Amino acid sequence: MTALTTRPDAGSAPAPGGASDRSTHFVFENKVFSLERAYFSLARDTKEPVYHVMLGTLTAALPLPTVRAEFNIDPDSPDGKLLDIIEKSLRYVREIRPNDSIPRELLDGSASWTVEERHRMIAQKRLAVQLSSWLSGEETVISDIDKLEQLADDPLTKQRVQGAFGEIAERIGIGRARQQEVIDKIDDFARELAYIEALREYYGKVKNVASQLARLSKVYKQDKSVTEDIVRILQLLRAPLAEFDANFGLIDAQTSEILNILTKYNAQVGFVREMRDDLHYRLSEWDALLEKWGARKIERSMEIEGLIKETYRFAAQNYPLTQNWRR
Repeated sequence: MTALTTRPDAGSAPAPGGASDRSTHFVFENKVFSLERAYFSLARDTKEPVYHVMLGTLTAALPLPTVRAEFNIDPDSPDGKLLDIIEKSLRYVREIRPNDSIPRELLDGSASWTVEERHRMIAQKRLAVQLSSWLSGEETVISDIDKLEQLADDPLTKQRVQGAFGEIAERIGIGRARQQEVIDKIDDFARELAYIEALREYYGKVKNVASQLARLSKVYKQDKSVTEDIVRILQLLRAPLAEFDANFGLIDAQTSEILNILTKYNAQVGFVREMRDDLHYRLSEWDALLEKWGARKIERSMEIEGLIKETYRFAAQNYPLTQNWRR
């Protein structure tokens, strides 16, 4: 999973102008929104929504309250309402340009980014193992992907899964003749869980940065300045990594009971989507940094030392010890 395949981009095909397009696209009326190369994003330091416009050779970042005041945009006007949606949308996409489509998270709750087929397969196997273990009387949540795939591919597991569909249909009161409805609902839920599996994989790369730093502390054990930076980074990352671990653990616990999924389906889908959006927003902050760490060799170099300093700045800005790091 890479940032390019899992992060939403705002480069949707522009919609033709017209009032009817405002239900799905950012079609503005004020001419300030037709300026060339203008776009919306969150400010890097304050994380407030801003509108970037070119002023001669300079780019100005205007906070949305300033845009409303300077260009006389009434809050209840069509443009004013679209600016409200812009503020909400920047939680799902990093940049928005006039005429881009409104993120699907706000339109129908689905994700505006994609997962790969392997993430869907992992989600299906996770539910298959839960089905099999439910039939044996004790539902199991498997965290280790290799073990999960081994269990899911076991012929006995597959046999139990086929038998479980009818049993569950009986248990929830629709009868064995309608077991296809159970199969379809579980398949639909697997598509929702696939996004969690994609994020879990991406989070593995974040944890790998911490592991690389721990290894580098041994490489640089004679260099006090570098090792102190590494120690500070790991201290700053301890709380957010623990919080990410707890979030994934909560999702696994909440979705571990097949009967609960089926009898409270809409609530369970809502929970998964809420967690998906929150995790995606927080993990997307790592995109640029993870690209730079990539497959870096654990060895002394000017590039590594520069990356350590950049990681320290990133951690200090996003996860300061003196305040709550969640936004």
